[in-house]
Amino acid sequence: MRKGLGVFLVFSFVIFSCSTDEQVIPDMGLDYYPLQVGNYATYEVKETNILQSKVTETFYDLRIKVTGSSINEQGVVTYFLVREKRTSSGNWESLDSWSTKVMDNKTVQNEGNVLFVKLVFPPSMNLKWDGNQFNNLPDDGNVFNDSNSDQYFISDLDEPITLPSGFETDHSLTVIQNNFSDNIVGTDQRKEVYAKGVGLIYKEITQLEYCTSSNCLGQQKVDKGVILIQSLKEHGQI
Repeated sequence: MRKGLGVFLVFSFVIFSCSTDEQVIPDMGLDYYPLQVGNYATYEVKETNILQSKVTETFYDLRIKVTGSSINEQGVVTYFLVREKRTSSGNWESLDSWSTKVMDNKTVQNEGNVLFVKLVFPPSMNLKWDGNQFNNLPDDGNVFNDSNSDQYFISDLDEPITLPSGFETDHSLTVIQNNFSDNIVGTDQRKEVYAKGVGLIYKEITQLEYCTSSNCLGQQKVDKGVILIQSLKEHGQI
């Protein structure tokens, strides 16, 4: 009896150990937005500004570096970002400073003292959230605001992508931030693309305000606007 009991106990221990070792930790998708001091990413940017039919195109590089971090009493870590800009023939010049943190399964980024919810974890197809949860931008009177403004959603998940800059990945996630279009008023279309293990790899903004005077109403003549395309060139550790 004792021998049989011993075998049973050993067998039970083996089964328990195997089941414990094989426990699967849920993938929260945090690697789509990796944060670590020393990380950097460099992007090529094409920015087109339009003012009363005058079009100005600017090409430059944008570099974002994670320069430090701090932790609060609740254990939330805030990472400090420095953004730098250079033209093809110039040196890096400081542009501004942002910060990013992950709290309550949300990535919250402070851009010029305005908070945006960039991602929600775990990501899933068609997942929606309020990108302006921590600010009041929908109420600022912008002509592009409607009931769907800044209702972010994931349109593609774990998809391969090749950027105009040549960067490739097998696992990308696309967030549509706004998809407003009106033949009379204008257009506000924004999206960001993230890659596993890298973070932001592509950004596209098209914001155009059309002329609404009687002589051009409905002709989609741009009074003012901006078109920005930002594409990853390289990334790594400083």
